[in-house]
Amino acid sequence: MAISNTIQIIKDTVTHTTIKLTGFFDGSGQENNLIKIQANTLYGALNTTGGQLSVSGNSLPYYDLQVNRCWYDVSGNGSAELVWSSDTPQPIFCMTSTGEYDGMGNWVTIPNNSRGQANSNGNIGLITYGMSANQGYTIVIELRKNNQMYQRGQFDDPASFNYGAYKTTP
Repeated sequence: MAISNTIQIIKDTVTHTTIKLTGFFDGSGQENNLIKIQANTLYGALNTTGGQLSVSGNSLPYYDLQVNRCWYDVSGNGSAELVWSSDTPQPIFCMTSTGEYDGMGNWVTIPNNSRGQANSNGNIGLITYGMSANQGYTIVIELRKNNQMYQRGQFDDPASFNYGAYKTTP
């Protein structure tokens, strides 16, 4: 048996994404996955020409996500680290035991500090340390999307998107 893990997208809207990550260890090693959450596969990712990537076109070289909230439970004596993927992964959180970030909404969102480094594309990875057999983790992370790289509804319902107090009305 190997490390078993899951990625579940709980909510994926035009502004936020909530994803649950789980992992269970059999004692055969650690997890070193630099592409746990792939930024250009999330809903509304734009292509190089400004259209939806899911429809056609090439992906942008970088997709900006920010960590808005995170809840985690890491069992045993091991730890898990969420990182911004790049040639030199940049830490987001180092997690042991149980905790949360921004549970009450009093903290700021965490921007990607690997932007501009080699192979930084907005993906999020996970690295574990000291996890042994029958230990695991559960992480629920809420990400905020940058509207320059993700659509805000203009393709889903253009009439409603452009209708409002400062727009022309029919």
